[in-house]
Amino acid sequence: MRILFVHQNFPGQFVHLAAALAERKHEVVALAIHKRSPLPNIKTIYYQPQRGSTEGIHSLAGDFETKLIRAKACAEAAVKLKKDGSYPDVIYAHTGWGESLFIFEGCMAPGEVTGVF
Repeated sequence: MRILFVHQNFPGQFVHLAAALAERKHEVVALAIHKRSPLPNIKTIYYQPQRGSTEGIHSLAGDFETKLIRAKACAEAAVKLKKDGSYPDVIYAHTGWGESLFIFEGCMAPGEVTGVF
């Protein structure tokens, strides 16, 4: 099974799950912003938002804008995976940072159904 983890601080709370899945010979890939200690047998792809939030924007709008900026950068990294023919069967994503907003458009195979956990 091909499993994609999406967490800006990967492995974060997925550390034990991701390691166990990789140990069981599943193909595990992660998308992250911040470089952390790598886990064995897990390919981590790092992406960077291309800009920050708009200065002076309302605080609630700024929080949402930040999440959209992260989501765009993450989706662009996912598109690269898709172009390489790497479609995940399952996606585990931390939804609190925004990265998962566009993840389906970024890397899902046509007609495939999955969920964000």
